[in-house]
Amino acid sequence: MMLGGAEEIGANCTYISIEGTGIFIDAGLHPRDRSVAAFPAVDLLEHRPTDVAFITHAHTDHIGALPYVMRRFPHLRAIMTHATRDISHIMLPNGARLLRNEITSDIPREHLEFYDRTAIDQLRHAFEALPYREPLEFRGYSGRSSVRASFHWAGHILGSAGVLLESGGFSILHTGDTMFDHQTVIPRAQLPRHHVDVLVMEATNGATEHTPSRREERKRLARYINMITERNGSVLFPCFALGKMQEMVVMLSSMMRGGEIPYMPLHTGGMGTRISKVYDAFCYSDPMMSPGLEISDTAQEPIIRDEIHRGPYLKTPSLVLASSGMLNAGTLSYNLAQLWMARPNFGIAFIGYQHPTTPGYALSMSERKQPFDLAGRRVSRSCEVERFRFSAHASRESLIEFATDVRPSTLVLMHGEPEACDSLALDLRERMPGMRICIPRLGVPYQLSSD
Repeated sequence: MMLGGAEEIGANCTYISIEGTGIFIDAGLHPRDRSVAAFPAVDLLEHRPTDVAFITHAHTDHIGALPYVMRRFPHLRAIMTHATRDISHIMLPNGARLLRNEITSDIPREHLEFYDRTAIDQLRHAFEALPYREPLEFRGYSGRSSVRASFHWAGHILGSAGVLLESGGFSILHTGDTMFDHQTVIPRAQLPRHHVDVLVMEATNGATEHTPSRREERKRLARYINMITERNGSVLFPCFALGKMQEMVVMLSSMMRGGEIPYMPLHTGGMGTRISKVYDAFCYSDPMMSPGLEISDTAQEPIIRDEIHRGPYLKTPSLVLASSGMLNAGTLSYNLAQLWMARPNFGIAFIGYQHPTTPGYALSMSERKQPFDLAGRRVSRSCEVERFRFSAHASRESLIEFATDVRPSTLVLMHGEPEACDSLALDLRERMPGMRICIPRLGVPYQLSSD
């Protein structure tokens, strides 16, 4: 049963019952909705068993509702990789602060008790960490047989994992967010490619017929940076603090060393700088493109929030990376963008997904010197704006290839807009006509086994 993330990229949460053992995979908070729909629809479970929650990675839309779910089910075991557990110490308090400021009044206050800072600090001590490929045997309180679970490297961000569940000869593989191509810091996924009975697969890029290669986008980005700096301007990168910030720091440093762009100051700020330190702590133990490479080895100048109006990047051509990635009002990137928009020789480079309701989307789709709405204000921009695609999600082609290799009896598509799920399902049905394909609806139970 999908409690979130069905035909959308939202409060991702999959519920699976295996022989009386109740399993959550992810407990995400919706990136924009702040009504009751911000949380997984756990009320739909009624009296079903709830025993274990496996968290695939630390992005808010996969872990942000974990305090809410554990408040509803205090006996729940929360299990994740070591890196995800460490990153959660940063992500959960930040998400809780935003949630307290934005949530609507229709959420019972007692359901939010675990979002208090002290409660989150205590809750984190209950999180269990499981190494990659190390099997865990468990059985729920009402379980009739044991379940074997294991994490597998998903190639999305540090700590990301797919979850393989096996019980009584029946197997389910949940990909989480996955990437089958190398990134700059993070190597491609190492998910099992053998047959499983059920494959639960993300479909984020399922409707994108052609995804430009990272090499192509890197060359295009270099041309854009060179155009701006030749005008004596600086480039602002609104970045997701977790994943994108670390990838771009290393990529831009590599581009400078390789002569693709000139050497210039690299400024970083926001929560991403704290997360980079966690990346550094796992640079030997977790899969990395360059084992031992630390993000901190790249020279970076800190962005001082109280001094952004007189920062050196306003006078000297620079590269500036700041969160949030969607330019949410009041964030560091949003405040910097106000300064950039007034400068014709400056540029803003969007490098990640922009939700249609966000200021980032409005700015990325705007026309130069044409009025548009930005976070409730009517504005216009003089600066250059360009969009680039450095996705940490698998391409349509690689998703099809993976599903074809695994050849599940049942394929469940989630974490994708309806168009993405439908397009992917149609293509795979033509390639494997005997495979059952399910695009689940929110809260609708499905029988996955033939028993």
